[in-house]
Amino acid sequence: MELEKSWASVMHQDHTDFAKHRHGRVNCTTSQQRRQQFRPMWRIREHMAFLIRNLQFYIQVDVIESQWNVLQAHIQDSHDFTELVGFHQEYLSALISQSFLDIGSVSRILDGIMKLCLQFCWSIEKQENNPNASELEHIAEEFNKKSNSLYTILRSSRLAGSQRAPFLRRFLLRLNFNSFFEVTARGVLNVVRPSPTIPVLSHQ
Repeated sequence: MELEKSWASVMHQDHTDFAKHRHGRVNCTTSQQRRQQFRPMWRIREHMAFLIRNLQFYIQVDVIESQWNVLQAHIQDSHDFTELVGFHQEYLSALISQSFLDIGSVSRILDGIMKLCLQFCWSIEKQENNPNASELEHIAEEFNKKSNSLYTILRSSRLAGSQRAPFLRRFLLRLNFNSFFEVTARGVLNVVRPSPTIPVLSHQ
């Protein structure tokens, strides 16, 4: 949500600049320089949005919805209250394990990613016209490190090959559809690979 708001805020500024340019109040070169200045920032914003949207889909659809359907089926077939309590506990345990909340390293990375996204949005809101390049570069660097670490841990055979997260492979496939995460994760390990293209999102 915050990433969408930050996008809307800058698009509003861009449209304002365009309107002022049409009326001769803003130099065309100034407007183009502003766009050039914001371009690297919006690459990392799209990277953030891509990861968050895929994570949100995984949690809401692959984990919560699928486990809710399992619980509903158990409820319909059961007539014993004690059994129902057990099924509900299994449901909660499945949500925790498939969301990786019980794995400290993963949950800390996810928490860090969320905080970096919010920090990015707050930085944009505070410095809408003159973004702090060094601060944004630091946020981008930290986000890349954490997102690469997340992908590397989740694709490990211990997790990807286990039964605790049956839809994890789908999530990883959606993330790595163009090999971006795989290549950049290898780059973190100092393996020289060609630089991939960051996934481009369509804005509706």
